[in-house]
Amino acid sequence: MLGILLERRQSWPDMSVSELADRYRELQRYVGWSARDAQRVRSIAAHVTERMSDLIDDFYAEIQRHPDAARVLTGGAAQIERLKGSLRSWMCDTLACRDDPAYTERRWRIGLRHAEIGLNPAFVAAAMSRLRIGITAIVGSASHLSHAQRDAVVQSLNKLLDVELAVIQDAYEAEYLERERKAEHERSEVKFRRLVEAAACLVVILRRDGSIAYFSPFGEELTGYRAAEIEGQDFAERFVPDWARTGFTSEVAATIAGHPRTAFETAILCRDGSLRWLVWNAQRLEEFDGGPAALAVGQDYTERREAQEQLLRSERLAGIGQMITGLAHESRNALQRIQSCSEMLELEVASNEEAMQLVRRLQEAQDNLRRLFDEVRGYAAPIQLERSDCRLESAWREAWKLLEASHRGRDARLVEVMGGVDTMVSIDRFRLVQLFRNLFENSLAACRDPVRIRLVCRAASLVQEPALEVRIQDNGPGLTPKARQCVFEPFFTTKTKGTGLGMAIARRIVEAHGGQIAVGNDWPDGAEFVITLPRNER
Repeated sequence: MLGILLERRQSWPDMSVSELADRYRELQRYVGWSARDAQRVRSIAAHVTERMSDLIDDFYAEIQRHPDAARVLTGGAAQIERLKGSLRSWMCDTLACRDDPAYTERRWRIGLRHAEIGLNPAFVAAAMSRLRIGITAIVGSASHLSHAQRDAVVQSLNKLLDVELAVIQDAYEAEYLERERKAEHERSEVKFRRLVEAAACLVVILRRDGSIAYFSPFGEELTGYRAAEIEGQDFAERFVPDWARTGFTSEVAATIAGHPRTAFETAILCRDGSLRWLVWNAQRLEEFDGGPAALAVGQDYTERREAQEQLLRSERLAGIGQMITGLAHESRNALQRIQSCSEMLELEVASNEEAMQLVRRLQEAQDNLRRLFDEVRGYAAPIQLERSDCRLESAWREAWKLLEASHRGRDARLVEVMGGVDTMVSIDRFRLVQLFRNLFENSLAACRDPVRIRLVCRAASLVQEPALEVRIQDNGPGLTPKARQCVFEPFFTTKTKGTGLGMAIARRIVEAHGGQIAVGNDWPDGAEFVITLPRNER
C-alpha cells in the first residue's frame, strides 16, 4: 500500500517542516482520512488510554522473545521502561489526530530513529500489526458503542495506523538512500583516488575561488610541494607565473561556469624555481564541498616542448646560417669596395670638414653592417665549449669591466649577494663573459641612474644533479608581458637599435652548458633573469 506515493517521495531530511506537514496530509488523503475519521478516533481515545498499559507490556514482552528484534535493546530494564514511556506518548499523540507541522515533523523523526538503530523493517511492520490487533480488541470491548460504531472506529483507526506505518517506511527508505549515497560517494572517491594516484599527470580540483581542494601524488613529485601544505591555497597564485595567471584563471572560471576546456597550456613554477609546461583539460564538478568546482588534468610536456623548440631553433639556425653565408659572400666584395672608396674619398676631402663628416657617417654605416653580419653569423654558428673549472663571479666581474666605457660617469654598480655559496662551476669562461655582458648591457640601457644590478647566488639542483643558480636583478622598468614571452626569441627587441639576438645568444650559451635561463617572477623592482648551471660538465 502507498507504494506509488513512496516512489515519488522526496528524501524527507531535505524537506522543510511545512513540506513534511504537506506530505503527511497527502498520505492522509491517499488512505481517505477525513475529519469524521478524526472525530471517531478521538471519541475512543480515552477508552484506549485506560487499557494502554496492558497493551504496551504485551508489546515489549513479545519483542524480547525475538532475538533479532531484542538485539537493539541493550540498556536492560531501565531502557525498556523509558521505551514504554515513549510508546505511550506516541500512542496518545496518535489518538489525538493532530496534523500541525511540529507534530508531523516529530512523526518523521520517530520513523527515522527506528531506521538509525537498525531495527529490521519486517519487525516494525509486525509490531504495528500487533498494536493494531491490540487496539482493535480494546475498541471491541467498548460496550457503550454499537456494533456498527465499533466497526467504523476500527476502520478509522486502521487508516490512521496505515499513515503512521507509511511514515516509518518512508523514513527507512530515506535512510537507506542516504546510506547508499554515502557508500556510492565513498566508492567513487576510492575509484577516483586509485585512478589519479596511478596517473602520470597532475590532477587538481579547484573550488570556485581558485583554492586547491585536491592535489595528486604526481603533482607532489612534479612540483616538490606536498598536498597537505598547499591545500586551500590559490593554485594560480602559488604555481602560475604572473604573466600567465590571467589566462589560466579565465580558463578555470569558464570551466566552473559549465564550459569544459581542452588543450590549454600554461607554465607552472616548482619549489626549486624551475618552470614546467603543462597542457590541461578541465571539466566542471557539479557538487564539491557545497558548490561547483573544476577538475583539471595537466600533462607535463616540458621536455617535448623544449625538444620541439630546439628543433625549430635548429631549423631556423640552419636557414639563417645558409642565408648569412651566402649574403656575406656576395656582400664581401661590395663592402671591400665601399671601404676602399671611402678611404680614397677621405683623402680627397680632407680639407672639407662637412664632407669629412659625411665620409665618417658612411664608414660608420659600413662598420655597423659588417658587425650585423658577424653577429648573425655568430648566432647561427654551432657553439663549441672550452670548459674549465672557475668561480662564476670572475666571469661577471670581467663582463662588467669590459663595459666600463658604457657606465663610466654614471651612478651604476654591481651588488653581489653570495651568501657563502660555493660558486665553482665547469664553464666556458669566454662564453659566460659574453652572456653576462649581454645581460648587463640590457640593464644599463633600460635603467636610469642610480643603476643597481644585483647578482644573487644560491645552491640549486637541476635534473636531480647539483647546480648553481644566479639571479640577475635590476631596478629598471621591468619587462612587459609581451617581452616576458618573447625575450629569448631571435630578432625580438624593445630597443630602437640592435639586432634582437643578444638574449637568444644568451639562451644558446646557457643551454650549451646544460643549464636553464628564464625570466624571474619574484623581483618587483625591475627585470630579473634566473640562470641555473650544472656544477659539473653535462
